[in-house]
Amino acid sequence: MGGPQMTDQIAMYRRNGISKLYSFDAEQNIVLRQRFNAPTHETICEAHSAAELPAKLDDISYKLDVDRVIVWFDYTGARQRGVQLAEFQSLLKSLSSGDIARIAMDASLPPEKFKSELPENIRNQHFPAMKALLARELGEYHPEDFELESQNDMPRYLSKCIEHLCDRAAEMDPNGEVSFCPMLQTCYTDSVPMFTVTILVQDANKTPAAPDGFSYLANDWGDIESLEVPELTAREKSYLDRLLDRNADELTRELGYDIARAAQMPRQWTSFKKFHRFLPQFQHVEIK
Repeated sequence: MGGPQMTDQIAMYRRNGISKLYSFDAEQNIVLRQRFNAPTHETICEAHSAAELPAKLDDISYKLDVDRVIVWFDYTGARQRGVQLAEFQSLLKSLSSGDIARIAMDASLPPEKFKSELPENIRNQHFPAMKALLARELGEYHPEDFELESQNDMPRYLSKCIEHLCDRAAEMDPNGEVSFCPMLQTCYTDSVPMFTVTILVQDANKTPAAPDGFSYLANDWGDIESLEVPELTAREKSYLDRLLDRNADELTRELGYDIARAAQMPRQWTSFKKFHRFLPQFQHVEIK
């Protein structure tokens, strides 16, 4: 994973100075592009699937000469989420205390067209039908006791799935000495609704602790940050970075125009101020 442009790996190197990077994809041509776009000479790009990664982690750590790893499964699509969760559980079982795992998933409700495949007594009840389709898609990871009442419930639904998945992975540890702590959970829209969770692997004594100064640390599995920010040009974002002491009304007066609908503006401006340092920027492009 990582995409042909290696955008996330480049960001990790620029923001955090992490030079020992790894990326993979099932398509050889994408891997070739990743190698061309790799941000450092220590970056390794190989062709394989997410399901194959856990068995390769020891070898990857040896090649990169690292003791701890940060692994991000960045999924797209809402048709194979049960498979995606199974792959993530397999990954967690292969990690050690101090490692970090992150997963990004499509948080859309199932397609309406599949309701026709359900029993007649359910298909005409929208959210019971959606819950039945999710149960069919996610299988053993589906939380039966979850009450699904709107699209906005999907981040909490996926969080509950992953919480149960983590509990199961901890129970499978042969020594019973591993636990999984949610460091950050987010939901946002990127053409489709998305959900992410970042997990710190800890030992039985809950060590290591989350890094000091990490101001977005989740209190528990119910703590999910909503990233709802206006769509901005690079020039607008640069200008708004200087107006962080303004409230939403003052900001609009300063700009002279609206950057979001009135009902959304207070919520989006609050989110922008909290996460403005981490929002995407247009990258410098070298023309050779």
